[in-house]
Amino acid sequence: MKRLLLTSAAAVVLVAYGTGLQAADMAVKAPPPPYVPPQFNWTGFYVGGNVGAGAATATLDDVFGVPIGTIGGQAVFVGGGQIGYNWQFSPNLVFGVDWFFDGISSNNGGSGLFVSPVTGDLISAEAKADWVTTVTARIGITGPTADHWMWYTKGGGGWLQTQSSFLSLGPTFPGGGGSLTRTTGGWVWGAGVEWAFAQNWTARVEYQYLGLSSIGINNTLVHDPLSIQDANFQSVTIGINYLFNYGSPLAAPVVSRY
Repeated sequence: MKRLLLTSAAAVVLVAYGTGLQAADMAVKAPPPPYVPPQFNWTGFYVGGNVGAGAATATLDDVFGVPIGTIGGQAVFVGGGQIGYNWQFSPNLVFGVDWFFDGISSNNGGSGLFVSPVTGDLISAEAKADWVTTVTARIGITGPTADHWMWYTKGGGGWLQTQSSFLSLGPTFPGGGGSLTRTTGGWVWGAGVEWAFAQNWTARVEYQYLGLSSIGINNTLVHDPLSIQDANFQSVTIGINYLFNYGSPLAAPVVSRY
């Protein structure tokens, strides 16, 4: 009986010892890697609205092309919208195209009194802008450490509709003058920063410069043909866009399985 008990105890010790060796030989499971959220993806169409301030400035030239004065320069309210497309072709670069249209407050007109060097007449000149539109390409910089932010520059073409008028107050040709409504095209440069504050919503602040040549000339004022040259329209706007990126990340997070 005593031998049986000793044999059973020895067997239990051997089994326990073998189990301990197997447990010691088992590999320890590595902890899962930390979760890295996917990088925000700027790719997709967007549509939105904007408000801000803008000002038109131009030079009044005489018949010989000599500047005789400046009109405009008054900052007024502008507002409208934009439509475009972004393509994030690398983790750090975004290419896009943008169409922008803003109406301009009607109180933006500039006026002044000028003396014609041809006849010596005193001439009243006025000009104002109605609306501005631009079509541009833009290139933006973003990155994994600031993927919800994009700093960009843009360039392309734009158009400004203006109304201008002249009136000769004499003494040589009193009453001569006329008016003209014209849409003039030019070149555009701009820059801005955009922030993705939600998966499909972004906000942006943008500066834009539209450079133009002649925006108005009064051919009816035969004796004192004046023109409005070297015009530009500058604006600073804030906007909100809805980005149709369908919630797709630039890179999916890595999930380890064991």
